[in-house]
Amino acid sequence: MANILLIDEDCAYRRTLAGGLTQYGHVVSDVSLHAAGRVLADLTCHTHQRPDVVLIDPFLPTMDGLLLLRLVCVGSRRPVMLHTAEDIEEKVVQALRGGADGFVPKPGQPAVLDAKIGALLRRVPAAPPPAPCVVGALRVDVAERRVSLDGVPVAVTRTEFDLLACLAEHPGRVVSRAVLRTRLGRGGTTSTNGIDVLVHRLRTKLGEPSARVRYLHTVRGKGVSLHAADRDGERHRT
Repeated sequence: MANILLIDEDCAYRRTLAGGLTQYGHVVSDVSLHAAGRVLADLTCHTHQRPDVVLIDPFLPTMDGLLLLRLVCVGSRRPVMLHTAEDIEEKVVQALRGGADGFVPKPGQPAVLDAKIGALLRRVPAAPPPAPCVVGALRVDVAERRVSLDGVPVAVTRTEFDLLACLAEHPGRVVSRAVLRTRLGRGGTTSTNGIDVLVHRLRTKLGEPSARVRYLHTVRGKGVSLHAADRDGERHRT
């Protein structure tokens, strides 16, 4: 089983291939090519769960695919498999010389990709676990999927944890509700109201009254931020 990041502009193909790879036991996160910039920003954060392998079709008429591929190779620090219908031999050669670790032409059968990915990962060490995020007395351990407050475990649901993990990637930064909906709802199916409900439930579990929030701060018209405030509600400076 591998955690696979699939980057492809064809939404229908992404979903079909992700479904096929899931049947082989893989966990697949799929994003559009135009979201690659955000993905690269996430991968620079030490608390972000890195994929075991990246599967990418970088070629679009309006985009420098080779440059994007190089950025993904450097930013992900994980094996990158080129997966494209591009039949120009020169581009494939340049991609392999530019950092790609392998090439599988489109359309690809999940069984073939599963075998290729398995062969690639047998030669590459597993991705290191992300470091826990500690904000004040709150600890979010992405690798173990555990939350604790003052050393006491906090029971959270899968979606509640995913929200905390997303905020913990950039403590102190406001994460927009649009980004949260995309990350939690696999394409934006989680509503804005659903995000607010999750935040309310987490505040309750962290013992935060709405009038004196310590960790989960909502910014009207912008989004949600994870940072520590003192007992009087002021932002904690470290």
